[in-house]
Amino acid sequence: MELRLAFIGFGNVARSFARILTTRARELFEEYGLRFKTIAIATGSHGCVTSNDEIDLIEAVKCVERGGPLTYLSGCEPADNSVAVLNQTSADVMFETTPLDINSGEPAITHIRTALARGIHVVTANKGPIAFGYSELKSLAVRHNVQFRFEGTVMDGTPIFNLAELCLPGARVLGFSGVLNSTTNLILTGMEAGQSFEESLAEAKRRGIAEANADYDVDGWDAAVKAVALANVLMNAEARPAGVKRSAIRDISIKDVEAAAASGKVIRLVARAEQTANGISLVVRPELVSRASVFGSLGGTSNALVIKTDLMGEIAVVENDPGVDQTAYALLSDLIGVRNSMHQP
Repeated sequence: MELRLAFIGFGNVARSFARILTTRARELFEEYGLRFKTIAIATGSHGCVTSNDEIDLIEAVKCVERGGPLTYLSGCEPADNSVAVLNQTSADVMFETTPLDINSGEPAITHIRTALARGIHVVTANKGPIAFGYSELKSLAVRHNVQFRFEGTVMDGTPIFNLAELCLPGARVLGFSGVLNSTTNLILTGMEAGQSFEESLAEAKRRGIAEANADYDVDGWDAAVKAVALANVLMNAEARPAGVKRSAIRDISIKDVEAAAASGKVIRLVARAEQTANGISLVVRPELVSRASVFGSLGGTSNALVIKTDLMGEIAVVENDPGVDQTAYALLSDLIGVRNSMHQP
């Protein structure tokens, strides 16, 4: 089987995924019978192109990393914008990795809606559409008999959504708690090691961990969007980020960190969801937790999620020091999931 691929967004995650696809091409064919070719790429800064044949992914990576326009690539035709690319392409699978818009989830929602309506399978690492449009997009995918997959939206490539869907049949998720934002965890553990807030944030930016606007991380918005995505998928919520009770870490001082350490505790930004009589309560706030606890033991960019269920009790999943490659892996696992859903040799 050969799948035609379109990339909407070609930043760090998408380019890492492109490298994985290229280096694993033989294994993907031998293990899954999967061949692929890229026929469209849309970016915000390097132009948009389509091809009637195939775009060389590695040449596209090199082109973008040199700062050049994608129109330099051979065999490509320019397109006006990302929506035009989606309307013109004959792709089977679209990868949506544009930056998060914290206020609306756009233009990612429009990209995904357009692709699904055209019968294109969608894989996204953008949590905005799950936080702002999950029910609509899920229904649209069902209506057009295509896959809508999003494992990379929370905790990078850690199989959170697949765990719930495939490994917990018959169980209900009653709530969850998690340290979900790598930037704030890196900042807080950096401060525990004696760095200033500013030094730790600069390190997160240097490593490409922080959002393009780091205020989204520091003020708890990123964790709030992830909490909403989890609640919408795992608990059938109809939540929105604005409804999350949210507190920032920017006012935490070295003295606060030292005081916590003196009592055997540390400060972590924790997201919590709980089913109440009035619906699902979502909170993101800095909390004092025991250093020996699951959350307290997390260092650097590590994340953890504890899922509370009715039949399996609590299940904890920990991701140690993730980076861009782990999110890129989520795109790969979802692509394989799309392939497997087709039930074709």
